[in-house]
Amino acid sequence: MTSVTLIPPPARPAPSSKPDPRRTYCCSECGHRLRVSGLGRHRVYFELDDELSSAPVMNRVCPECGHGLPGKNTL
Repeated sequence: MTSVTLIPPPARPAPSSKPDPRRTYCCSECGHRLRVSGLGRHRVYFELDDELSSAPVMNRVCPECGHGLPGKNTL
């Protein structure tokens, strides 16, 4: 005769506590949040409500306060 041990499945976190999987950046001057794509000098910033990533922040400054965004190397 063989025996079987039943193991319950691991507990899952509550759906309401699920964090936003998108990477974000918070401006150190004003606290404005932007979504980030890429790494280092290849980072591209988008407004959080730009779901299609159609309008990147092109001038490398915070749209709210004008503070410079990280990611571009200066010579």
